[in-house]
Amino acid sequence: MRIVLVRHGESETNKMNKELINDHMDVGQINVKLTDVGKEMARDLRNNGYITQMQKIYSSDLDRALETAKLATNKADIETDKRLRERTLGLFEGILESKLSETYPEYFNNPKYINYKNDFIVKAPAGENLTEVSNRCEDFLGTLDLKQNITIGIFSHNLVIKCFIYVLTNIEKEDVVKLKIHNCEPIVLVGDTIGKFKLESHTIDELLL
Repeated sequence: MRIVLVRHGESETNKMNKELINDHMDVGQINVKLTDVGKEMARDLRNNGYITQMQKIYSSDLDRALETAKLATNKADIETDKRLRERTLGLFEGILESKLSETYPEYFNNPKYINYKNDFIVKAPAGENLTEVSNRCEDFLGTLDLKQNITIGIFSHNLVIKCFIYVLTNIEKEDVVKLKIHNCEPIVLVGDTIGKFKLESHTIDELLL
């Protein structure tokens, strides 16, 4: 099976974070829309060879991913799945880090918690860690017949795509958080067994920060 992973186009929050100075907001599973730039990024994928080969298309049910899938493929028969949603940050979603650091100072000062956004154990209050996101990815993959000789598309989000690469290729955990997942840049893997897929479109080094 060939699996094409696509992060959604630029979202309203992506745009806002680019404009913020010395601050940041994580949206997690809050349902935000694509910007006009994000929509154009998705449309630009229509002639991409990997996109045109997709025989089955899956998407997160959040608007920014689903709209990207529809605009990129020009198809309506897209299967949505909540397991493809972005990692939730629980109580921290939609709040500027400058405010969070006042209310939850330990998450920004204590080495035990400071990596709460990119850790396989630590997580935000009521949120998920990367182990839980990886389990979602593996659960989703368990519903597919990986032995099929077809190309499928998965339109999802930054952390979820990192965890899909981790589950499919079994890269080191410390490399997962270093992966750079660009908006609307297809990442393609080929294989038939979880943990043994190979990257086709990139090398791991090309994806590392």
